[in-house]
Amino acid sequence: MTSVYPLIMCGGVGMRLWPLSRAETPKQFHRVAGRGSLSFFQATVQRHGGPGFHEPYVSVNNRYETLVRAQLHAIGRKGELMIEQSSRHTGPAVLAAALAIEARDPGALMAVLPSDHLIEGDFGAVVLSMRAAAESGHIMLFGIRPAYAETGYGYIVDDGPNTDFAGARNVSHFIEKPPRETAEKLIENGNAYWASGVSLFRTDVLISEYQRLDPETTETVKAAVVRAAREPGRTVLDDRCFRKAHAAATESVVFEHSDRVLMAPAAIAWNDVGSWRSLYEIGRKDGDGNVLSGDVVSVDTGNSYIRAEDGKLIATIGVDNLAIIDTEDVLLVAALDRTQDVPQVLSALKERKGDLTKPKWAHSGTPLKTGPGFRLAEHEIIPGAVLTIEAEESRRRVLTICAGTLQLEQDGSRRVGEAGDSFTIPAGHGGVLRNHGDVTATLIELQYDADDLNDTPFLVSGGEAR
Repeated sequence: MTSVYPLIMCGGVGMRLWPLSRAETPKQFHRVAGRGSLSFFQATVQRHGGPGFHEPYVSVNNRYETLVRAQLHAIGRKGELMIEQSSRHTGPAVLAAALAIEARDPGALMAVLPSDHLIEGDFGAVVLSMRAAAESGHIMLFGIRPAYAETGYGYIVDDGPNTDFAGARNVSHFIEKPPRETAEKLIENGNAYWASGVSLFRTDVLISEYQRLDPETTETVKAAVVRAAREPGRTVLDDRCFRKAHAAATESVVFEHSDRVLMAPAAIAWNDVGSWRSLYEIGRKDGDGNVLSGDVVSVDTGNSYIRAEDGKLIATIGVDNLAIIDTEDVLLVAALDRTQDVPQVLSALKERKGDLTKPKWAHSGTPLKTGPGFRLAEHEIIPGAVLTIEAEESRRRVLTICAGTLQLEQDGSRRVGEAGDSFTIPAGHGGVLRNHGDVTATLIELQYDADDLNDTPFLVSGGEAR
């Protein structure tokens, strides 16, 4: 039977999970259940792998390419990266992947899979069960039986069973983020499903429908794919063409206006993890109704979500219905039922002191320790990958290689370091570290404030520069 090409979507930032989710490290790249667990992205790749699926395509902005490659490498998976420099919502990204796959395998089946949802159950099997309907030319959407009247989700209204394909339902219409009264009525009627964001279709069908409904975007995305820069496992869309595409979701451009759409209910546990409240709802609660993560001591505390990171203890006494999230540089305390309003905090902070969607420190790597004026982190750089060190006027860095071999490129110079060697990068300077070796390199990075320091040029110590 025909295998399915999974398209893993990695474009969202998920700012409602700030301060954990940032512009540089969106929620899909964070671990689902803390240290040692898979990230949301890795879990999505694993869920739709194995028999019935090809190796995944990954739609990703160029700023996350290294992160995607590292996370794929960590779970022993490969993939074809579809890289965009300008974000144009999901529609153009899905269309670009469909065009690339269609050129490789005409009439292939493609599944669109958000990478930032939490799912329990065999969703891969549910998707594969609808192959026959998709092969016949239908666009299959997958609905989740609502657990409550959620106003932040889109709904698919059921129009009865489809007589041609077992398990498929006809679609009456779509409702996007309804007011509470409407959402409650949909639940009461029992004929509406949450839209999961997952879809399955033939690539030529999606292209044809996009051409019919938005010919301008179709032509410019076609040009972006034709003119793309290509290497094995990597396609960089031509940005001059791609950025001209209309920024819109696939749902609003195609699905809501196509007579090819059917819906399949998915009997799984699903959550789009759109707020700290949603993580509380799906978390394992203690006897007082708390979901606790990290080093937490709670006394007379109930119905709260408390998350401690970076080894810091959080202690609470006599509180209820709170979300408390501590990260390296931000502590968020909010009423649990107000966590959808986190973007209001970001707007207020931006007006006061600039963009705090970015952290105080350059948040890359695995944090080890943060203190007054410094941050210590660990990086793993897989063979063939690069780590870019951005120049910052007030940040000095010392990079110590623990394993492997790395080449530092800076200001036209190249130097090689091995285990035990260190690079010093002065404030106001950056560089690129490349792993040309055959093994993953491990690097410890120390960032610290350099305002009062006499910076010196970068060097390699502990061994001769090469």
